[in-house]
This record gives sequence, structure tokens and C-alpha cells, in this order.
Amino acid sequence: MEHYEITVKGHLGDHWRRLFHGLQIIKLPQGMTLLTGDLPDQAALHGVLNRILDLGIPLLSVKRSEAGGKAV
Repeated sequence: MEHYEITVKGHLGDHWRRLFHGLQIIKLPQGMTLLTGDLPDQAALHGVLNRILDLGIPLLSVKRSEAGGKAV
């Protein structure tokens, strides 16, 4: 498992959670949303990123860290 923090433009509601493999949705200031949580593999990450693309949500950043939260 790898931990990811994906920042997108716009505020997403909690009902979007099921579309993003159960990632936690955190509304940030300045009209951004953080999708954060563990994904089992690269295929799951690509699934989330493809969903963001398909929905036309602007992607701002993707950050990966080890399970303990240590940035890599």
C-alpha cells in the first residue's frame, strides 16, 4: 500500500468518495480539494487519475508517501 495526496481544483462533496476508491475528501482554502488515503497499487492510482480526467476536474498535484507518511 502507498499513501497518496492528490490535489484538484474545485470543491468536491463527500458523495464523490465512492468514485475515488474511498479516498478521504478534504476541502482546502482557495477552492481546492485534497483526496488522500492508501491505494493498493499503481493500477488503482491510474484509475483515480483517469476518473479525475474523465470528469474534467483540473489536477493540481500528486504526492506519494510510504505507509507511515514519510514522503518519497
